[in-house]
Order: sequence, then structure tokens, then C-alpha cells
Amino acid sequence: MKPTCLIIDDEPIAARGLAEDLNALALFAVTGIAHNTAQAHELYRMAPVDLLFLDIEMPGRNGLEFLKSLPAKPLVILVTAYQQYALKGYEHGVVDYLLKPVSPERLRIACEKALEWHALRHPDGHLYVKCDGKYQRIDCSEITHIEAANNYILIHMVARKYMVYQSLKTIRKELSARGFVQVHKSFVVATRHITQVDGSTLLLQDIRIPLSRRYRTAFLQELQLTRNILPVA
Repeated sequence: MKPTCLIIDDEPIAARGLAEDLNALALFAVTGIAHNTAQAHELYRMAPVDLLFLDIEMPGRNGLEFLKSLPAKPLVILVTAYQQYALKGYEHGVVDYLLKPVSPERLRIACEKALEWHALRHPDGHLYVKCDGKYQRIDCSEITHIEAANNYILIHMVARKYMVYQSLKTIRKELSARGFVQVHKSFVVATRHITQVDGSTLLLQDIRIPLSRRYRTAFLQELQLTRNILPVA
């Protein structure tokens, strides 16, 4: 399921154009369009979203006043024709600040940044990785191990694998609190998929992964923390 977003803009043509561009990107699901902050408040109350695309200058309360009024703040990308609000916007912790007219490429960059923020806010057992120019949502419980491959990593899953342009160090930090541990300079494994520890080798069903002396102590401590009971030779 994609993260959700709400567009708040008093210009109907601009709002519809933004919705079309977001649907084409297919990174966030547009759940609604509000043309003033009162309407936005009602839509958000009935169905909270992960991300707001928020205009600033609107009739009644402006966008920043609306943002202050929310008890639980979602991610926000400001979309406005006024450059002077940029500093105030970032003081409110917005993800990005887009000046109209917004190009599809600039919108894509902002959405990718929002996806990264969303993943950090919601470590819900899923991970977004960029493959072949698109963000793919994968279930962390299906990852068996991750392998370094020069400037790339191979994310091995139960039924398939992904090649991602990312370092092993970066992905290890993202997954460190989700039952993953580094066991070798080239391998991070999911402890839930380990079936046996045989000296300097880990077995993940029929897959053999080397366990180096450098990582052995930390690895065994992680097994105890996660209460994995395995035969250790």
C-alpha cells in the first residue's frame, strides 16, 4: 500500500495538475484535494494522510497557520508561488519547498525525499529501495540477507532479489533495529532466517554465509538479544 497524500491549494487548475503529476509518479496515493484550510481540516480529520502538498496564500487561514493547528503533523511539502516563505517553511520542518510552476522532475525529487522521511518515521516492517529508476516497497520479513557488490548491494529475499545502488553500511543502519546484523564485510543477514551457526559459517536454509571473526562476538550478542535459539558449533 502506498503512502497517502492530500493536496491543499485554492487554485483548482494547479491542484488538478499536481494530482495528475503525482498519479504519474505513482509514489504517493492522492486521497483528496482541498481548496481552503477549512475543507482541508475536515478531510484530514476524517482520513489522516502521510504527506500534505500545502499552498500558503489561501483565503482564510494560510497554509502555515493551518499547519500549526494540526495536533499530529504529517510530512509537508510546501507548493507556492511566493519565495519569501521558504525560511518560515523550513522552520516548521517541511520536507521541501516547491515554487510554482513545478516541473515533473523537481516534483519527483521532492517525493523521493518525502519517501525517505516517511520510511524513517514509520519503521513498520517495510523498506523503500530504488530499483531501475523507481521506488520499490519491500517487506523486511522476506529479506534473508544483503550482499555487497562493488557500489551496489544485492537484497536477497525469499522469492527474488533486488540490485540497489547503495552501500552496505547505509542499509545496515536502516535495518539495525529490525533484526538484521552484519556478519562479514560483505554480508548483512536477517537473524529470523538463520537455521544454523556452524563455526565460521551461517546457514540460511541451503544458503551458506561466512561469519568473520571481526563480527562474531557482536553477532552472537544479537542472537541473544533477539532470543534466537540456534545450534552453534
